Amino acid sequence: MKDLRQYLEDLRQNFPEEFVKISEQVSLEYEITAVWKMFERKGNPVLFFEKVQGCDMPVVANVFGSRARVARMIGADMWNFYDKWLEKTSVIVEPEYVSTGPVKEVKHLSSEVDLGTLPALKFFVEDGGRYITSGIVVANHPETGEVNLSFARLMVKDRNKLGVSIHSRGNLWRYFNRATELGRPWLNVAVVIGCNPTLYLAAATRTTDEYKMAGALASEPVQLVKCETNDVHVPSDAEIVLEGRMLTNVYEDEGPFSEYTGYVSGRSTRNVMIIDCITHRRNPIFQTIIPTNSSEHLLLGGLPMQANVYKRLKESIPEVKGINFPVWGTHFVAILSVDKEGKEGVQIRAAMLLMGANPYVKYVILVDDDIDVFDEMQVLWAVATRSQPDRSMHLFPVTDGNMLDPSQERAGFTSRAVIDATSPPHWKNAGVKVPSLPRDVVEKVQKKFK
Repeated sequence: MKDLRQYLEDLRQNFPEEFVKISEQVSLEYEITAVWKMFERKGNPVLFFEKVQGCDMPVVANVFGSRARVARMIGADMWNFYDKWLEKTSVIVEPEYVSTGPVKEVKHLSSEVDLGTLPALKFFVEDGGRYITSGIVVANHPETGEVNLSFARLMVKDRNKLGVSIHSRGNLWRYFNRATELGRPWLNVAVVIGCNPTLYLAAATRTTDEYKMAGALASEPVQLVKCETNDVHVPSDAEIVLEGRMLTNVYEDEGPFSEYTGYVSGRSTRNVMIIDCITHRRNPIFQTIIPTNSSEHLLLGGLPMQANVYKRLKESIPEVKGINFPVWGTHFVAILSVDKEGKEGVQIRAAMLLMGANPYVKYVILVDDDIDVFDEMQVLWAVATRSQPDRSMHLFPVTDGNMLDPSQERAGFTSRAVIDATSPPHWKNAGVKVPSLPRDVVEKVQKKFK
């Protein structure tokens, strides 16, 4: 399996317009965010910062900042990402266990541990401190040994201490609570920084055995090595690994932080992680993920989970043809294309199933299958010309929703709406047509001017 640096080199050679190297020195506070802002509307390339003030390792950001780039990570494109994901994850690729690897080249134990040597960043003025945003937290269930990879907020508090928030309440939350119930003083964990992108995609799912999933996505096994101070296994070719313990009986303030909604949130579970060991490669690359409502944050956090939602939709309603959760919707908006030919009403059923399968979604825009769900001009054209407010808006009462949605009056509860921008039933008899071109002419022109 390719490591992070191999991935970056391949990207630089094959897609040079997507890789920007920045030689000027940047600060740990705000400047990397400001540079990303400059490039956000210029193709959202990967940003490689060679010199970071006060640190001796480069920083790479925005690896997941482009939908097309994320799709290529699993051998797909924007339009078949979900189908390719489901195809690849239908098989299991077991990890391989090895005795050592590049991540063991340099080791800092006990008193040598110093998180201050890492280029953890303060992204925005309102952030509570410097954050490690790319850390994949690896943990084993305290009873079954079940392995989970996930993300958490990690704020640097001291040379060997991180403030942690696991407010998404996934499997790491479950493992931690079980360790607490068993009376254990901590849950052993590891934090992986910088590795093959498929590991990040797998970690963004709400499942277990993500190492097997990452192997399936990469079509080759993940090689794992045991930590120095606990029994957690980590990718042998990772750039950096922090080995630590999440304390079950200690709580401290953490945050605020710029969340994916584009707003600052002080919500936190206030956990504490003690780091006992840092291992890394020689000349490591520090990967960071741009927070707030960046494309990187939303695509990485959304696409893997959305693939499973798509699977449920297709299994129940084969008339579903495409789905897009646009970045600007911050997980709250979905565009769904449906072939409703001869089945008027199936589109509403698909929207209801989608909202039931994904509690984040509060707006669904329905379009016909002649509309490209990734072309927002086409989608808005369909809304403008195929819907009427009095008959095309369907409102649903308040149910449980996402805790971070700032529009809610009562946290965690939201109403929902469906905008049906599919062609109205009366069009069949009205003779409404969309202008077309001969297929052979289109193909001829495409070949001629390719």
